[in-house]
Amino acid sequence: MNNQVFQFPPYYHKEPFFTIQPILNTRKKQFQMWQDLILQYCRHYKIYELDINESIKSNSVLFNNEKINRKLSRESLKSIIDDIIENGFAEWVDSASGKEKEKDKNNYNRVLIMWRKPDEWASLIYKWVADCGLLNTVLTVWEIQNGDDSKKQEFHQLNTAILMKSLKVLEKQSKCQTFSQDENVGVKFFSI
Repeated sequence: MNNQVFQFPPYYHKEPFFTIQPILNTRKKQFQMWQDLILQYCRHYKIYELDINESIKSNSVLFNNEKINRKLSRESLKSIIDDIIENGFAEWVDSASGKEKEKDKNNYNRVLIMWRKPDEWASLIYKWVADCGLLNTVLTVWEIQNGDDSKKQEFHQLNTAILMKSLKVLEKQSKCQTFSQDENVGVKFFSI
């Protein structure tokens, strides 16, 4: 986690930013600005999951600017998160699938934030494996996430769900194979 305080952009201190704009083009720009802010904030503090209800209830500084006495409503935040999901940078992690997922969409609360998409993480991980001479060897998911060799890497302590999505990308590219035994997941990386 970063010890430096996050620097909010100037638009965070403007009252209209916290009110969903009625004109479509203005709202699209506003949602893009919110997406950029949320992704930058989460990247700065290495946040991978947000709980919408908790963020609103606890008056998270990300969604509540006390200096101008403005905060997002749950409905506004949900609309912004839905837009971020549509852009591929997040997904709901509350349990539901298929038709249930669509029907219960309003009940979702927890969201996985991907300030890097899985294919970007996959490239970083594979480059690190190659640079460290670890191709054609087996690593555990724990070693990739928490090992001494990965401490200086951006993916150190990466959320497990995002890491697994990234490894799936590498599997589709025939660059690795994952296997599990009990609760341990191993990964063999291949040179191509």
